[in-house]
Amino acid sequence: MERGKAGMDVRALVLCASRGTRLRPLTHTWAKASLPVAGRPIWQHIFSYLAAHGFDEIGVVVGPGQEELARSVKRWSPQRVTVILQAEPAGIAHAVAAARPFLADQPFLLYLGDNLTNADLGPALRRFRAEAPSALITLQRVADPRTFGVAVLDGGRVTAVAEKPAEPTSDLAIAGIYFFSPEVHAAIAGLTPSARGELEITDAIARLIAGGRIVLGHELSGWWVDAGTAAGLLAANARLLEALAPGVDPTAVLEGVEMEGPVVVGPSAVLRRVRLRGPAFVGPGCRLTDAEVGPATSVGAGAELEGVRVWNSILLPGSRLAGPGLCLADSVVGAGATVSASPEGPATLVVGDDAHLAIPPRPR
Repeated sequence: MERGKAGMDVRALVLCASRGTRLRPLTHTWAKASLPVAGRPIWQHIFSYLAAHGFDEIGVVVGPGQEELARSVKRWSPQRVTVILQAEPAGIAHAVAAARPFLADQPFLLYLGDNLTNADLGPALRRFRAEAPSALITLQRVADPRTFGVAVLDGGRVTAVAEKPAEPTSDLAIAGIYFFSPEVHAAIAGLTPSARGELEITDAIARLIAGGRIVLGHELSGWWVDAGTAAGLLAANARLLEALAPGVDPTAVLEGVEMEGPVVVGPSAVLRRVRLRGPAFVGPGCRLTDAEVGPATSVGAGAELEGVRVWNSILLPGSRLAGPGLCLADSVVGAGATVSASPEGPATLVVGDDAHLAIPPRPR
């Protein structure tokens, strides 16, 4: 709960129950919010972000089969955490309804668990408190609004919203962070499923607008990424790596290593004849030999790289890349997956957990 003026304490609700269909095959075996970017799960970045803005009471919505995610959140988080089960992935508004006992009749922040940002929420929160609207939605201008919820503004007030419109009338994407008064619960109660079978939060917002309620739009400063796709995951990884404090753990072994730019090397990692180009993260227990890594690359715990060049990529824990001459870019490699060189050509991949692929070496 973010503490402020009397009567305006604001709880936070983080939605992590999504099936993550846009990130398959990775999400066949990972909860989307648990996928690591810049060395930490997405949900940890979100919880740290909320803690930095003063939110100390958080509800997290999870789905069936996400018990390990729920346990991890409760073990790690310094905030008071309430785990809420959404029995089926029936939409954002459905998740809010499932969380009603936690939310009670308090205003709340709603945070979609595949969105990452460095924007200062302070101005939006202060505006929400000062103007006391029924809702305030954060917005970011995007080049192609067709894959987002979109808002139309008139003098700072939202006059219309649409979910993934084929012909957008605005370039203002809804950035996955909302502030709601308790009035939204009545709007949700009157919803029917959309064409895709979900209770849409944009429909609830539209009901508030149609009922004459005030809904404000607030453009975020700083960067914002929808990390619900492979491209978004890589973009978030690059952004978050830039913010890491560089350092090499004293238990790491480095022989013949060149480093440029900000680099993090974790405990017990062994690097021999390696060039690291930051920003880059090498996790604990990694083994890197005759490799060039980075920029914008995260190597998960226990991964092994030999005779490879890799950049703008995420290698999940226990993955293995083997050359000679293997060149990999713009890729996500699943936990336990093996990618090895074969006779010819470059490749861009999203590889599911425990997959095995043979990739041509870099052309000479």
